[in-house]
Order: sequence, then C-alpha cells, then structure tokens
Amino acid sequence: MQPKINRGVMHKIIFLDEFHEVDLKPSDAFQRFLDLTERSILDFFPNNSLQECSCPACGSQETLSQFIKFGFRYLECASCSTLYVSPRPSESAIIRYFTESKAEHFWRDEFIQMTADQRNKKIFLPRLQWIEESILEYFPQAISLADAYTKQPLYLEKLVNAKPFSQKVLLQSFLSQEILQTYPEIKLIMGGISQWKEVKIDVILLFDGIGFAPDVRSLFQTVSNMLPPGGLCFLTTTLSSGFDLQVLWDKSRNIIPPLRLNLFSEAGLLQLINQTGFECIEFSTPGILDVEIVTKAIQSKVSTDFSRFVSYLIKHKDEKTHRLFQEFLQASRLSSYGRLLLRKPR
Repeated sequence: MQPKINRGVMHKIIFLDEFHEVDLKPSDAFQRFLDLTERSILDFFPNNSLQECSCPACGSQETLSQFIKFGFRYLECASCSTLYVSPRPSESAIIRYFTESKAEHFWRDEFIQMTADQRNKKIFLPRLQWIEESILEYFPQAISLADAYTKQPLYLEKLVNAKPFSQKVLLQSFLSQEILQTYPEIKLIMGGISQWKEVKIDVILLFDGIGFAPDVRSLFQTVSNMLPPGGLCFLTTTLSSGFDLQVLWDKSRNIIPPLRLNLFSEAGLLQLINQTGFECIEFSTPGILDVEIVTKAIQSKVSTDFSRFVSYLIKHKDEKTHRLFQEFLQASRLSSYGRLLLRKPR
C-alpha cells in the first residue's frame, strides 16, 4: 500500500490501494454481530442509567435532527454537524460492555479470525508502518508506547514488536486475561482514564477509542497530561461528515452503538483538537469503501431517499469514475474513515 502525500497546513494521505468491504466484514457474520449487539444492549444499558450530554466536539446543546438506533438516540449538532448519542452510558458501563457482552466476544473470538489475513495486510501492517515512519520524523527520541482500548489479539501480536519502543503499556485493554498473560513484557493498566493520570508516556495510540468514549474532552486532556512536550497521539475514528454516512445516515450499518457514540464531523473534531491544545500534524480520510458501501445500499434498495446526483453517479458512471470519485473524497477529507496524528506543543 503506497500512500501519496499532499503537504499543506496538515498532511493528507491518499491511498491508491484497493479492497472490498466483504474482505473485512463478511456479510452474514457482520449481520450476526449487529444482531448480537442489538440484543446485548438490552442487557447492559438500562434506560435509567443513561446520562444526557451536549455535543462532544463543540459543547453546543442545539440539535438539528435525531433518529433511534438500537434504542440509542442520535442527535446532530446544529453548530458543527457532529452526530452523537444522548443520553449515553457511563465509562464504567462501556468498559463492562466491551469486556463481557456476547457481541464483543463474538467479534474478538470469531469475527476477527474470519478476516485475519486481510486485516493484517490492510489494517495492522500499514498502521504500524505509519507509526514507525511518523516517530522517525517527529519524535525520534520516543522510547515508550501506550495503546488504549486494545480489542484485537492479532493487533496485540504486532504491537509487541513495534519499533523503536522499549517500553509498552496497555490502557484498559478489553482482551482476556489469558491472552494478556502471554505478553508479560507489556504493562497493563485497567480501570478507565482516571487510572491513567500517573502514567508518563511518549506516544499514545487511540485507534477507534474516541468513538465510544463517553467524555472525549476529558480523554484528550488526560492524554495531554500523560505526554511530554512533543509527544504524539495517533488516532482513527469514523466521521459523520464522510460520504457514505452523509448519504445513508440512519440507514448506515456503520452507525453502531455503543461502539460509535461519537461520530465527529471534520469541523467538529478540528474544533475539539484546537480547544484541547493539541497540534494536528495529519488529518486524513484515506477511506477506500465509501462509494462501494453506497452502491450496495442502492442496489439492495435499503431506501429510496437518495439524491438525484448520488443515484446518477452510482447507476450511470463506470468503475473508473467511481474510483476517481473515491480519490476525490480522500483528498477533500470527505471519506468516513479518519486518521489523525496529534502532537503536544513543545
């Protein structure tokens, strides 16, 4: 996978590689995961335990629209267009869900194994390459690495060998104790962000973590306190401003509570980053699948409420045009897969 870099105020990465949604999410298995998620939610999140919140990005309480997904209410911020759940579970309830629910056990123990080769090739190895190359460029003296919310055993295997780090820490991992005990060289800190504050670390990984964090602002402030001046935070997340989510909205199968309590818009996430004092070195949306996901939705007739432009693009333009349009989405930060590199100011 060879990225093309456009340099400006922030780096933007465009991936020219190709793969398909089914490579990472086999249809029948993914539907089973969604069904298990919907049932698991009933067991772990009683309505009387949820708490109202304002926009996790900009703090506004003004909303434009709402819909219900698996019993959770999604609101769209009228100010920054971030999509978020309110009322929402507490951090302790989220930790218990990801540790104990049948849906998450199925994801870790069965689903990931079905797609192991593709995830290794398309996600894990490129991600580690991104980390190693960025460390060399921006913080070559880094020796310690912390990964928050590790959920995938295959990823942990790659993390153990990540360079150039001599110290590695897991922050609130959701893997079983049996798996974690096979890596005694990695320090483990459990209990949520209140337990992280005494940790001092050079580099922190937040892959998908801001999507289910009940209080992202507190999470960012905690991460900032853990890092030295010049320390780095790598993160990935799903963006509500991405093409497939904007088109499909409440019909999107990628809007999954509680995994995605927060679906930031590009504008909202940049506002949050600025307010919490980080420098944003890279903000890319190198997604590959937006156009394919919308194409499948139109073909399966999940809704008839598609704009004339989107319907024409999907039905009457060829694969080359679709590929060029996907590259446009990447270059314009309009894909729903976001990856960011943040730095604590020196």
